[in-house]
Amino acid sequence: MTTNANPNARTLPSLPRRSAARQFWWIIAICLIIQGALAVDCARKWTPTHDEFWHLPIGLRIWKTGRFDDDVINPPLVRLWAAIPLVIGGASTSADDARQEFGDIGKNFWKSNGEKARFWFFLGRLMIIPLAALSGLVIAIWTRAWYGERSAILAVLLWACCPTVLANSAIVTHDLPLTAGWLVTLFTLVRFAEKPCWRRSLQFGAALGIAILTKVTAIVLIPLCIVLWFVLRFKSSVSTTMNVPLAEGQTPLTDMTPVPKKMVLVAQWVAAFGLAVFLINACYLFHGTGRTIASLNFVSPQMNAIQQSLSWVGWLPVPFPTDFIAAFDRLAQDLDRLHPVYLDNTWSSQPFKSYYAKALAYKLPLGTIVLILFGFVGVFWPRPSSEDRRRALFLLIAAVTLPILASGSANQIGIRYILSTFPVLFIFAGQAARWLAYPRIPTIFNVYLRRVVWALVIAAPLSLRFHPHHLAYFNELAGGPANGGWHLADSNIDWGQDLHGLRDYLVEHKISDIGLAYYGTVLPSSIGINAHDPPFERPKPGWYAISVNFVHGRPHVFGNHEGASVRVGLGQLLYFRMFTPVTSIGYSINIYYLTYREIEEHAREYQEQLGPP
Repeated sequence: MTTNANPNARTLPSLPRRSAARQFWWIIAICLIIQGALAVDCARKWTPTHDEFWHLPIGLRIWKTGRFDDDVINPPLVRLWAAIPLVIGGASTSADDARQEFGDIGKNFWKSNGEKARFWFFLGRLMIIPLAALSGLVIAIWTRAWYGERSAILAVLLWACCPTVLANSAIVTHDLPLTAGWLVTLFTLVRFAEKPCWRRSLQFGAALGIAILTKVTAIVLIPLCIVLWFVLRFKSSVSTTMNVPLAEGQTPLTDMTPVPKKMVLVAQWVAAFGLAVFLINACYLFHGTGRTIASLNFVSPQMNAIQQSLSWVGWLPVPFPTDFIAAFDRLAQDLDRLHPVYLDNTWSSQPFKSYYAKALAYKLPLGTIVLILFGFVGVFWPRPSSEDRRRALFLLIAAVTLPILASGSANQIGIRYILSTFPVLFIFAGQAARWLAYPRIPTIFNVYLRRVVWALVIAAPLSLRFHPHHLAYFNELAGGPANGGWHLADSNIDWGQDLHGLRDYLVEHKISDIGLAYYGTVLPSSIGINAHDPPFERPKPGWYAISVNFVHGRPHVFGNHEGASVRVGLGQLLYFRMFTPVTSIGYSINIYYLTYREIEEHAREYQEQLGPP
């Protein structure tokens, strides 16, 4: 290799041919189109999921009534966006100007739209799917700039082949939009850090404001982005840059512009935050903006304590809408409320510190996990530099912040709460493609490592083999989706998505008498399923359809065939785990046929195991 005159300089690559650039973007497009097509199929087949049942109708209500207080914990942006087709198409809502409970809003919407209600949910879901494609595009641009085209293709492939990402892109909830907003905010922050200027600071501020409007969790981005900006701007006094050519399409790591004068930089940050605050107010139509601290009404002890501590400046106006502030009050109430948490066949009223680490280990494809681990090696070899390590530190901090914060919360009911970390992990894993870009390093280790990376890349699409049951996906470490319920519950596997699949099964097999415990919000009777309640704590002969959450002991309330609410206590249907299901609908609803003989055979066993786990 020819040595440059400057030992710290890098050899810039020649500009890629136009045909090579087209080939790169064609590969990215194919990955995202396949992901989108699979998501459309899921959106078409799935029953509206648990929270989705009211998210979309609330969006329609906001358009028609201008109210934001039906469910203040979630900002209105995602709901408004998803409900656009409903407004244009003339979907019906029985809403009036009075505030309603969000559960009733879903029921009224389903009842007033009749057979067309499911079609409206399908159209609403179609508004979420493009956000997954947007995220994939940002992943491609960001990874290509940092690590080259091969790494960008790998990162996008992992994004497109992730069942959890695909599942959340096919439903009207806030988690995938938050992920898109989170990713775009970090990307614009990177651009702002690499070249501070007014235009890029305002781009960052706009992205931050939109991210916060997708879900209040994004408020964490404010301190996080400040920390990450300094991480990326920090320069070691001793350069470790090596004379190694850049990967094709990669941006030179030394291409950071000097920081402007401190006063200018402070002004740019203030402008960014000011734009974010303006966008938040604009989305709420400035309702209640400017109310004084003392005039706000809170319920949670935490928010009341903050208000009391600020009583000496109670006359100050709050630069946020009243309903936006109320979201944090509701969030504090939810975090105070005890939720039963399930992990590895154990129920607890306290959070598991390892919950999200294990959730990632169970829900990410194994190949993706291995490639993420390879990313750590890539920080140090074969092309170490201080810039590389700063970028790796940036990604790692961005990836672990949300899981660490969520691990202390008792509201551990789904990996979807840390979905925003997925794109960052995939970008980090993209570094594994470095071994594909360095075929000339003459070591046995590198040869075998390249083969492993190629094998994992080729195998990545295998994680989609359970289509359309991506919501219930578990990897081989967890025993696949059939055994996922032994490790995680709630929205990780069973969120009410397979009720229509159950109806089709009952019609096909001519089963008219069945006991049903369904973990969802759509009433089974509203789609033609006539069922009775299952026996609690003692098995009886007959056909039963039991949601996996109930099979593994989840306490909850379901609506029966009469529309009444039936409360299932902790472990009341746990006895179904002793019987082998006839089949499973989408891995989320088990079908059982119990006979007197089977019940007698298990009599002693269930007598010993009755009661809460």
